[in-house]
Amino acid sequence: MGKKEDPLIRYEGNPILTPEQMPFRCYSVFNAGAIRFKDEYLLLLRVEDYSRRTDFYVATSKDGINFSVRSEPINYPLTEIEKRYRKGHRFDMRITYLENTYYVCHALWLDPGCMIAMAKTEDFVNFEPLPYTSVPSNRNAVLFPEKINGLYARLERPQNIDGSGIMWVSYSPDLVYWGKSMPLDIPVTPWSGKKIGAGTVPIKTREGWLEIYHGVGGTCSTENYYLGVALLDLDDPSRVIAAPRECILAAEKEYECIGQVPNVVFTCGAIETDDGKLNIYYGGADTRICLAQTTIDTLIDYCLKR
Repeated sequence: MGKKEDPLIRYEGNPILTPEQMPFRCYSVFNAGAIRFKDEYLLLLRVEDYSRRTDFYVATSKDGINFSVRSEPINYPLTEIEKRYRKGHRFDMRITYLENTYYVCHALWLDPGCMIAMAKTEDFVNFEPLPYTSVPSNRNAVLFPEKINGLYARLERPQNIDGSGIMWVSYSPDLVYWGKSMPLDIPVTPWSGKKIGAGTVPIKTREGWLEIYHGVGGTCSTENYYLGVALLDLDDPSRVIAAPRECILAAEKEYECIGQVPNVVFTCGAIETDDGKLNIYYGGADTRICLAQTTIDTLIDYCLKR
């Protein structure tokens, strides 16, 4: 539960997916892409085994809360660059439905550094990689669900040598070549002073693109991950219409504070329910999947009135 004025309310049954609930032995399950697919809620789970290797598994649900997990991972073949540098480390997928195709954007860690990778799928079983679309160091890519001014658009987080970075928007005529990059003029706060990166796929609203993002702020002992929300201009997403200086979710519960990486709330996807709620799926302490709920109108009002 949360206070009445909180913009997000944690689901009382959190966490909704834990390693113990998987149909196989694993170390952690977290940071899931989310989308509606064939009248079901679908999560694309990041699952680590006890060697810390990541695979992606599909979980589906009729109600958006109780999920069944497939026993086999998705089929995502190695690409040429992965073969050259040996198998890379893929993580944190976002899912966008665009022009009758499902696309995933994710980070790919190779020896040269972290880069953005993309693939497309029709069934969430077999995936076809697209040509790689960034050089190191870049991550946290999220593809917009429609073209902007005739170009594909994505949010991303180029990373500085010290690990810091903020959100940028880039454009492409073909989903391969990207440019016209611009940083977002989003406010840097004590909870987001280290990193600011995209979280959910942007949601188109009457007031602008609604983006739920993550921020990282340092404390005397850890770097904590928080969630924030912003409204971006529909024609120029680098222009921030509103971005409250307060975070909308911080790691406070035991399942968010204790785990593989302490004090982390991190989202890769949100789904609007049939009754008008917005389900925000987030990783707790890089160990388990949690759920927070709100509505799109609540977040818009929160942005515009803060």
